[in-house]
Amino acid sequence: MNGQSIVGRAVAALSPQDRVALAWAAMGALVLHAWALVGVVPRASPKAVDAPAALTVRAMDAVALPSMRRHTEAIEAATGTGTTLETLAEGAHPALARGSPADTSGHAPPSASPPAETVPAPASLAIPLQGDGALAYAFVVDGHIGEASLSFRIEDDRYEFTLARRAGAREWPLWQSEGRVGAQGLLPERHRVLRQGRERERLTFDRASPMPVLRVGARAFPLSDGTQDRLSWWMQLAALMAAEPAPRTGLRWRLPVASATGVHGWDFEVVARDGDRWLLRREMARGAARPALQWSVWLDGQRGFLPVELRFSLDDQEQWALRLLE
Repeated sequence: MNGQSIVGRAVAALSPQDRVALAWAAMGALVLHAWALVGVVPRASPKAVDAPAALTVRAMDAVALPSMRRHTEAIEAATGTGTTLETLAEGAHPALARGSPADTSGHAPPSASPPAETVPAPASLAIPLQGDGALAYAFVVDGHIGEASLSFRIEDDRYEFTLARRAGAREWPLWQSEGRVGAQGLLPERHRVLRQGRERERLTFDRASPMPVLRVGARAFPLSDGTQDRLSWWMQLAALMAAEPAPRTGLRWRLPVASATGVHGWDFEVVARDGDRWLLRREMARGAARPALQWSVWLDGQRGFLPVELRFSLDDQEQWALRLLE
């Protein structure tokens, strides 16, 4: 008994009936103590209630302040695929390449205005660049001011383009396009996307196959005649415009443009003229959970219709722009 505690000796002195009563009393005290703790300790449920309110605020911001970063969520929800700022701005996202599910033509539906006149591809095209050089552009994206350069080499019926862009402290992926120059203009063979020196994407134009295909990794897509990549189409569009003997508003060209999702028809219409400069535009009407999209290209007739300004907009709000530095 020497090692027995005072509480133990007291319990031993109780009668069997008293011991049962003591056990019930202890159990009741434990239940009351647990109930008190539940009321004191913070629970996770209030956080779950706060989350929808935060999401509502972000949704209101997206409507009030058009921004590429905010609209990517809507496009991703509509297409079920991942979206980044780069793919949205570059027109590389499947939603931008194909149009909405209800409009797979790649351009806006007919309106009450006179229909555009589609121009067939001419027999011969001339690219507005020759030799080695670089074009310097001012680059503005999502409110950030930066710079861009388009390096080119065109010789011996071969071409190489490299587009580098930087805005603020952010360096955008490097684009490279290379291929041949023929009577029909540019014939891309490879298009590469590099980030920090590492290849992130490669498109291979396999025209030697019995059925020409575009190869993207292990995938293959049918390759249309005259297909361009996301960089070469700039100069190909310039060559088409330069070959037109009577340029005027209302003309429209269809360019097959390749991306990681396949080949899609891009329609550009001549919509305005300012002296020697011509404005061509590609438009996609607003769709479900997606804003209206516009690609605008200003071509300088005095310089072989060289692209001097390119612009991408959401609901007529400019998101990025490249402007040639004179």
